[in-house]
Amino acid sequence: MNYLPFKLSALALSFFSVALSAEDRLPDEIIVITAQAQQSPWMGSAASSFRKDFNNPSLQIDAAALLQHIPGIQADSRANYAQDSRLSARGFGSRSSFGIRGIRLLQDGIPLSSPDGQGQLSSVLLDQLASVEVLTGPLAVLYGNAAGGVVALQSRWPTENSASVQLSHSQFARQQLLSGALVQGKHATSLSLKNAELQSSRPHSNAKKQQAQWLWQSAFDNELKLQLRYDWSYDPLLQDPLGLTAQEWQDNPRQTAANALTFDTRKFSKQQQWSLNLSQQLDRQSWQLAAWSGQRDVGQYLGFDGAAPTSAGGVIDLSRPYQGLDASYSWQFKQLRLSVGGALEQSTDERRGYVNNQGIQGDLRRDEEGEVQSADLYSRFVWDVNPDWQLSGGVRRSELDFDVTDFYITPQNPDDSGSTSFGKTSAALALNFAQSEHLSWYISTGRGFETPTFTEMAYQSNSDGLNLGLKASTNQQWELGNKWQQNNWRSSVAVFLVESENELVVDRSFGGRTSYRNASETKRTGVELSALWFASASWQHQWTLTQLNASFVQGDLDGKLLPGVAKQQAQWQISWMPFQSSEWMLQLDTLYRSKVATSDQNLLFAPSSTVYHLKLMGGSTLPAMQLSYWLGLDNLTDKNYVGAVVVNQANGRAFEPALPRSVSLGLSLSF
Repeated sequence: MNYLPFKLSALALSFFSVALSAEDRLPDEIIVITAQAQQSPWMGSAASSFRKDFNNPSLQIDAAALLQHIPGIQADSRANYAQDSRLSARGFGSRSSFGIRGIRLLQDGIPLSSPDGQGQLSSVLLDQLASVEVLTGPLAVLYGNAAGGVVALQSRWPTENSASVQLSHSQFARQQLLSGALVQGKHATSLSLKNAELQSSRPHSNAKKQQAQWLWQSAFDNELKLQLRYDWSYDPLLQDPLGLTAQEWQDNPRQTAANALTFDTRKFSKQQQWSLNLSQQLDRQSWQLAAWSGQRDVGQYLGFDGAAPTSAGGVIDLSRPYQGLDASYSWQFKQLRLSVGGALEQSTDERRGYVNNQGIQGDLRRDEEGEVQSADLYSRFVWDVNPDWQLSGGVRRSELDFDVTDFYITPQNPDDSGSTSFGKTSAALALNFAQSEHLSWYISTGRGFETPTFTEMAYQSNSDGLNLGLKASTNQQWELGNKWQQNNWRSSVAVFLVESENELVVDRSFGGRTSYRNASETKRTGVELSALWFASASWQHQWTLTQLNASFVQGDLDGKLLPGVAKQQAQWQISWMPFQSSEWMLQLDTLYRSKVATSDQNLLFAPSSTVYHLKLMGGSTLPAMQLSYWLGLDNLTDKNYVGAVVVNQANGRAFEPALPRSVSLGLSLSF
């Protein structure tokens, strides 16, 4: 009999508080930025915004592990380093079979998502992050196209002269990180280098990752602040064991799909990016300018030959240069804060496809260039009506142009060139009521949109050329919630409704081409509740529970659940700090997830699972240096469970097994 850790069919929860270190003890004011695009107190922001600080010294590879215990986010552990981490926010992004879509990804204000809504976190040096803020709900739509939610990463900028060495080892990963920082007055720079060798529990899953990050910041006497950064990531080998069918997973979840060995499925990627942030805080005005330019190169061998004349090929060769500019200006009046801004972004996909001759690149099957450009104008405001009531909101106008030029045209392979454009307006409004210094209520509404990506527009079902008939999906959101903080407690409740039109689904997959269509409406209702409790000086509890009912309405999919979305999630973290004067901590995580549909037709479900993780952390202060060490035991009960599903997989290999029980240990020496 399955009791769940706590039966959630009647009510569920979503964490809406702040992860704190032991010494923080619920500070009086938590500052969030994502909700209103400027610094605002968490209690006073009328949105589901969450901030999590990263004080854990252990090295990280999987972004999904960092984003657990965050409200509104389903973070899947794929245990497959050839595939990017899979995230969804209240169902947005759930249909993505690779990468992250439907969620706006940012790092230090610089987009990690392309203008068409695709993104990934595999190039981010996760170990050098200071915090993450997550925004879900109506106000997220003010971030533009495909902003069903916002994940905003903040880097660890240097504040003092330092050097550190970090080492980590387990049966599935060996990692090393070297970093150093130099601070001279108001100028600071840092350099970090990382090397990782990884594998999952399945054959043909070896991976190598190398990363570097350089940061430089300077502050001037006139409150002018400049930040420069360079990010470099190189993955020379990422073997892909592929997903398994339901029967294969039941027979042996540690096996590798036969096609992975036949076609030597693997991937390599390389990415580099320069970015700049320039800002100035004046008396009652401020401005900010962000600029970025980079390139991502990907080569991937898929689990089929792709030899059909109309196929896109079984070998992908992609080069994506991109750049962008975002500028804003803000004014502070007596009771009104107002900001206006604009953004320009461009991304070009230079894509080729080849036949996969059992792991060897063969004849050309695809050669095209796709360019997407976006231009946005936006405005936001926060009006303090009186000490108890606050009204906030904004509007954003987005214009996107897509253009594809096909260079591979044969009698059997038609011309797939084409162009299209979208012009959409996003808007949101929120009202916050501070009932007391400990309790606040809010209500918000917003309307956003999500355009098709290049992948979804590539082909039509019964004709040639770009799928110009695809419409942008639109969504209307409502949310009601409260936030409460007193003594050693912090909690929140959020109730939401999301209604979407023209949701994109797979139409047909045949001959190496997958086409998409607009389905009818979808409806998502949910209740999220969370709590953080310092039971004593030694004990801390953190709960996250979520109930999400997400389904298609009307049309041929009426009543079917959205694939890739768990109806219920529950997380409970217990932290024990036995000695107040030391840095020792023992932490137990309990994670529950209900069953997940693998396709729009709901013919197959990945079963529910409950998993436990245990971690012991400690530290010692030595002359002129700090030593930290950790010991982790993941999947404590060695449970066989599905970490993620590949949505709408035509060949049935939809199950991605999670890692078995594994022990990891590491140390960090900081000077």
